[in-house]
Amino acid sequence: MGKRLQYTLVLGVITMVTSVGVGATYVMTKDTIVQKEASRRMEALLTVMPGMEGAPAEVTPPETAAEDKVYKGQDKGGKLIGYATLGKAQGYSSTLKVMVGLTPDMNKVVGIKVLYQAETPGLGTRIVEIATTKTLWTMFFGGGKAVAAAEEVSLTPWFCDQFKEKTLNQLEVVRQEDPAKITAITGATITTRAVVKAVEDAIAKIKSAAQTS
Repeated sequence: MGKRLQYTLVLGVITMVTSVGVGATYVMTKDTIVQKEASRRMEALLTVMPGMEGAPAEVTPPETAAEDKVYKGQDKGGKLIGYATLGKAQGYSSTLKVMVGLTPDMNKVVGIKVLYQAETPGLGTRIVEIATTKTLWTMFFGGGKAVAAAEEVSLTPWFCDQFKEKTLNQLEVVRQEDPAKITAITGATITTRAVVKAVEDAIAKIKSAAQTS
């Protein structure tokens, strides 16, 4: 009985020390995490509102949570170029977070950027896949200027590129490739639909904020 009590006390102390250590680590790294998230959101804002000059202006009240803030961007001449905010939706295995940019009239998507996803590797994760025409041969041995010219590499995920210039009624998921709709990723229809829902969530936030500002 004495040994059992001793083991229990030792385990209790270990658990307490571990909990304190985890808590202390969180406190020490919390500010760094917040700063990194803010930096990623700013980078995403520049992606979905190309041509924006200076810092984006907040449309929502100052007390609005960071991930719910709605922004508007202006060009060099001070002309409104669009609105942007973060949209969320439940995917297959994670809550997706997608930054969305809209035109000034809020009728077209300028672009999107997935900020967070933890979907199935090789399937749902293809929403952030960068398309390339490079082969292993050309990567290791090259292929001259002619081959290099033919190898076009997009700087944004091919799936996200589908949303560019889409009107709101074109945000429909289809299985067969259709440039006027959103083509589903094979084997990841749930993730595909979740991205669309996240985009629609962002659009609703933007329209609500624009009407009340």
